[in-house]
Amino acid sequence: MRLRSTWIAAAALVVLAVGCAGGPSPPSGASGAAVTTSTTAPVDPAAVKANELGVVPVLMYHRLSATPKDEYERTPDDFRAELGRLYDSGYTPVLARDLVSGRLDVPAGKSPVVLTFDDTTVSQYRLHPDGTVAPDTAIGILLDFASTHPGFTPVATMFVNGNPFKAGAGKAELQDLVRRGFELGAHTRTHQNLGLADPEAVQRELVEGLRVISNAVPDAKVVTMALPFGAHAKNRALEREGTWDGQSYSFNAVLLVGSGPSPSPFGAAFDPLNVPRIRSSASDPLKPNYGSAFWLDTLDKHPERRYVSDGDPDRVSFPAAEQSKLGPDLQGQARPY
Repeated sequence: MRLRSTWIAAAALVVLAVGCAGGPSPPSGASGAAVTTSTTAPVDPAAVKANELGVVPVLMYHRLSATPKDEYERTPDDFRAELGRLYDSGYTPVLARDLVSGRLDVPAGKSPVVLTFDDTTVSQYRLHPDGTVAPDTAIGILLDFASTHPGFTPVATMFVNGNPFKAGAGKAELQDLVRRGFELGAHTRTHQNLGLADPEAVQRELVEGLRVISNAVPDAKVVTMALPFGAHAKNRALEREGTWDGQSYSFNAVLLVGSGPSPSPFGAAFDPLNVPRIRSSASDPLKPNYGSAFWLDTLDKHPERRYVSDGDPDRVSFPAAEQSKLGPDLQGQARPY
């Protein structure tokens, strides 16, 4: 994959500049009219500087390698360090489907982050013959990190291609991920560039990709899809729903390849069919690369711009000055302060 760097830079800066204001409203039934679902007792939102209209980082990972060859590979130590940074900065992992639905189970004063993994590569996840997770994989590292960092929930969204994790059909691996609370998302069967595919091919790729998942986990409900190469289909409606070989699909969200942080699901700017993601990458000493290090630095410098939970499942809390950014269907749950 290669990002469109000029588009990423422009789009990323726009997201941070406008926060959640403006933009298209989510389509009916596809996004977060729901409010948060937190396990913590309600607190004074002002006391924790709650801002549930702030932006949410959706991080994108592909491969781990001891010797990275391109911008889509990170070393295991890089990945561990990024998890440590997220933890130290008060982030809590949630699933992509929870971001889209607005069911963000995040304690008061904490911020959600979505970890997404594309292509189901072997460096992301493997099972040993005895059923244990290979510790040198990304998920192995995530599980180990969470075991020593209370409150850092080890969950992620895995966007599945054919032959996941290079382990035959990958059934045991997909089943184990679901058992652990991970989300399985669609990513086509062959990583097809949908912008180059005709309508039938778009639908075939998505249906065949879903069959890889359902063959392993028959009752899996796949509600999110990530675009291979970040390329939209010519008919974008087919990204969300379609039918091939007698099987239909319908997704609640379409995730992009790279940009800036996502608007809040409670904001008017949130578009579930164009959810921006941030490529995991180190800082570039020569120029901003708009990767994870850049955006985490930016949100550390401007904490007022990021989503901070109030811990109350029945309200959407935010500074009163942010009132205009609230989604039109959420006025009854608003708690400005």
